[in-house]
Order: sequence, then structure tokens, then C-alpha cells
Amino acid sequence: MSSLNRLQEAKLIQKCKKGDVASMTLIYESFSLELLRSAILLCKNYDDAQDIVSQTFILFFKSIDRFNTDYPLRPWLHRILKNEAISLFQKRSRGYSSENEMKENVISSEPNREEEVFTAEETRYLKEAMEQLKEEERWILQGYYFQEMSIKDLALYLEIPEGTVKSRLFTARSSLAKKIQALMQKVS
Repeated sequence: MSSLNRLQEAKLIQKCKKGDVASMTLIYESFSLELLRSAILLCKNYDDAQDIVSQTFILFFKSIDRFNTDYPLRPWLHRILKNEAISLFQKRSRGYSSENEMKENVISSEPNREEEVFTAEETRYLKEAMEQLKEEERWILQGYYFQEMSIKDLALYLEIPEGTVKSRLFTARSSLAKKIQALMQKVS
């Protein structure tokens, strides 16, 4: 999670708009690990996740003049990341003969490198259960818990009312709990 507050973000963005490389580096360092975690959860492949994060920052810095500092930076970066992931999946789907072949390729990963990015608290059950959730449920849980986005930031990011965020968060938590419980029962 970024340790920058909104005022610091606004100042850094103003400096970035003037071409200040140190400010760009600080923004990158503040958000890159968070975005990498999100990208890994999306595409299940470390190398693809790195590419998506790189492309996210390239697009962010190219379009920084359009960013309104009255709004938080995190939702905007995550929206770019989501769009880049969708773009990658669409490009990939055109190159495969079936949806299953595409999913197999996108989900293949290098577990050792991926494991280095996740904290010890993110157990195998959690990862497996998250993979079983609907995309909408994954996004809301990932934003709220892994990126520690507020309800307000999630509402901005997902472009939905705050009440809807709360409702979807409740539903996603319930669904996740059921999936984790089912996975744990299989083992015992």
C-alpha cells in the first residue's frame, strides 16, 4: 500500500507534469508492488503481471496531464491496470483456438517467483478460493483487503455508488468464506 497521502500525491503529480524524474520514480516505487499483486491475481502469471504493471505506468505517465489531483491516484492506476489486463486477455484470445487453451496459457505461472510477492498470510486456501470467485467478487475483495482501498476509493474505481460497494463486498466475503470452508473440508 502506498504511504503517500493525497496532498503528497498531488504535489508529486504536479512535479511529474513538469517532467521531474525523481517524482515519477517515487510514484512508481509507492504503487508498483501493490499493482503487481493485483496483476498476479488477475492473470496468474508473474511475467504477464510485470508487463501489465509496466504498461500501466507507461500509460499513466503519458496521460498524467489529464489527471485531476482532486481525486485519489490509486483508483486511477488500478483502472488503467484492469484495462491493460483486459487488453492482454483479448489479444491472447485472438491467438488461441479455444478459450480453454487461452486460460491454460494465461494461468500457467512460476510459483516460486509468484510466492515471493505474496505475504505469508495469503495462504494456499485463500489463493485457491479467490481463483474460484467471480471476477467482480475478486476485484472488490482485492481492492479492499489487498490494496486497502476505502469504500469511497472503490466506488470511484468501479464507478458505482458506495452503497453498492458495501453490498458487493458483503456478498464477496460470504462467497469467499464458503469457498475456503469447502476447500478445507476437502482436505480433512
